[in-house]
Amino acid sequence: MGSDQARDTAVGRLWDIAFVPGEWMLSRFSGLDKSRWPVLWVIGLFLVQAVPAAIIRASNLEEGRIIAIARGALEDGHWLTPFVYGERFAERPVLLSWLAALLGETTGSVTLWSLRIPHLCFFLAGTLLIYNLLRSVTGKSAAIFGALCWISMPVVAPKFINAEPDIVLSVLLFGAFCIWWQGTRDNSTTSGRWLCISVLIALAGLTKGPQEVAYFTLGVGSYILLKQRHQIPAFIAAHIGAGLIIGGWYGLVYQPGDIDTWQAHSRLAHTTTGFATVFGHLDFVKSLAVEFLPGSILIGPAIVIAVRRWRDTRDDLLLAAILYSVACTLILLVWPGKVAARYAMPGTMTLAVICGLMFERWLHSHRKVIVSALVVAYAIFGGLLVRSWIVMPFAPQLFQESRLAGQTITATIRQRPGRLYVVDGEATNHNMLVYVKGPISAVSLNDLAAIAMNAPAMAVLLPEHERALSRMNPKLHLVDKGDVVCGKTRYNIVEIIAQR
Repeated sequence: MGSDQARDTAVGRLWDIAFVPGEWMLSRFSGLDKSRWPVLWVIGLFLVQAVPAAIIRASNLEEGRIIAIARGALEDGHWLTPFVYGERFAERPVLLSWLAALLGETTGSVTLWSLRIPHLCFFLAGTLLIYNLLRSVTGKSAAIFGALCWISMPVVAPKFINAEPDIVLSVLLFGAFCIWWQGTRDNSTTSGRWLCISVLIALAGLTKGPQEVAYFTLGVGSYILLKQRHQIPAFIAAHIGAGLIIGGWYGLVYQPGDIDTWQAHSRLAHTTTGFATVFGHLDFVKSLAVEFLPGSILIGPAIVIAVRRWRDTRDDLLLAAILYSVACTLILLVWPGKVAARYAMPGTMTLAVICGLMFERWLHSHRKVIVSALVVAYAIFGGLLVRSWIVMPFAPQLFQESRLAGQTITATIRQRPGRLYVVDGEATNHNMLVYVKGPISAVSLNDLAAIAMNAPAMAVLLPEHERALSRMNPKLHLVDKGDVVCGKTRYNIVEIIAQR
């Protein structure tokens, strides 16, 4: 017995020693309560990650397609129905592309900044919304901690250099949550508030489709059923209004065959069964635990507190934030199809609110838990700083592959101005096309062969497509003008001339 007690004491001392640096970090961070302008800390934390990362990083992942759709709207007039270089894209509405096109219209052309500027504005607005909501019920350091947790989450942090719809969607839904919560807290849920909520829900649905609107619907709806049942009629009316707008877009663009596309996008067409479902969702849980750090450290204790004290009005915001983060995520957890952590992105903002609330509540009573969360947040944030301020500036070529490829294509086709052709579908990396000036068309190989028979054409092709085109019509003479590599794929820049 004595040896066990001695061992426990030794372990406890080692634990305390390990937390000495964390305690120092926490004491310094708590000192932000004395800050005169705490919001400047929030803005500073955001900007130090956005700059220079967003400047150095070339177009990547989905940015190329988003910009292609924006160019289709501005250059070809495809505002209602999205087109990717002439190829119809009816998978979902594309609010972020429309915003990029509108900004491009004011500047004369759609560029990468036409996309990243509105995206970063939404990103910063979301950070400030988290801070402001927490600041209404917590001290300054807790509010700053909540904002820090959000921008440090591994699932959120890549969005500093990757402008995709997830941030816009999350901020719009969280904006609706904030408006609803302020009205609920002040007992002033007026028709004007519900109208604003309805508009924000509609805009969120026009960002990435109606599926992830369920974060607001299920989260806020659960809270209303528990504590605010008199809000049910207004809640339903707001969703009907938003549904009419979202459904209106689908009705206006509908063509035969689109339902299959929409089912596939909603993960309704391809489901998994048996062990594939089990292992897929275990991987989803593992991804959530890692991607949602430091929030995943605090969400468990927060749920315990909310379950024990859900009738206490002092914990209403904590309860509402937990329901918002958890309700729809649980649906994803049992969804009979492949799911990814990014599908739970809307839940990250209320998870950050939970982090701030737990910081305020447990700062003195459970310091080791708070120290753990703060150290993890600092570690992630520090890693992002190393990437943004050391790795990217000193090795920019590692992050500019698509820009270099696009500039090479532009320099090559300058010899023969005109339309550039690429093969439709997913055969071409759209990110390198962001930097290509002039009209671009995505066509099939058959159409490209027919076009080249009438006039010389410049195209960017995969080697296998080049060979297929030569076999398709021996009269076509393909002249290689150079090649580029983007996304580990090699493309040939080809001039296609019909032999007479």
